Order: sequence, then C-alpha cells, then structure tokens
Amino acid sequence: MGNNIEIRKIKTKEELDYASKVASKDSGHNIPYPTHILYNKDGDVVGLWSLANVPLVLVWHHTQKIKKTDSIYLVETYAALMDEKGYKDFFIACDKDSPYYKHMDKLGYESLNWDTSMFYKNLNN
Repeated sequence: MGNNIEIRKIKTKEELDYASKVASKDSGHNIPYPTHILYNKDGDVVGLWSLANVPLVLVWHHTQKIKKTDSIYLVETYAALMDEKGYKDFFIACDKDSPYYKHMDKLGYESLNWDTSMFYKNLNN
C-alpha cells in the first residue's frame, strides 16, 4: 500500500458512523463489524476492514446420522450460544448444496444475496 494509505483502528462511534456512510454512499457496499479505517493522504476515508471481528458460525452435521429434529435443536442451540456470547446478530455460512440451504429462511435466516466466495490462508506456510 505504500505511504499513501494510513490504517487506523476505529476508536469512536462517530468515526465508525462517518466511515460507514462514506462506504455506503460510494458503492452501497458497507461492511459489518469494521475494526479499522483507511485514509488517503488527503484525509479521505478510502476503506474499512473488519479483522477477526465478525461473529461467524460454521457448522458441519453428518448428512446420514443427524435427524431433522436433531437439526432444529442444534440450530436453536448455536443461536442461543451466540446470544449468550452477547451477539445480537451473526452470520452463518451455508453451501448451496447443503441440505439446510433451502430451509434457511424458514429457520429465520435472511439471505444476503452475496455472490462471494470465502478463501482460506494459513500463515504458517
């Protein structure tokens, strides 16, 4: 990034609110739970990062050994555990080929309609 971009941890609600408005106005693509704000050399907000701050649920359930009634119980359980952790909302990843995918809205989840892929990076390699 060179010397043209300054990256700072977001420290105030006002800074967060302002940066979120800039992001939404620029492209309509604000990000949830931002932790850092990027400024250019003119002091303009030019980016937001959310580093290890998004409450994300990833699950695997055996396709043959978990019953439908078990699934309902498990969905309610991880939602309760997220609530216990203090999250008023969270994300859950669900593959389009998952048996859960067609039931997500019935389970109370709202599709974000993102055509986004997630990638993995191991920092030890």
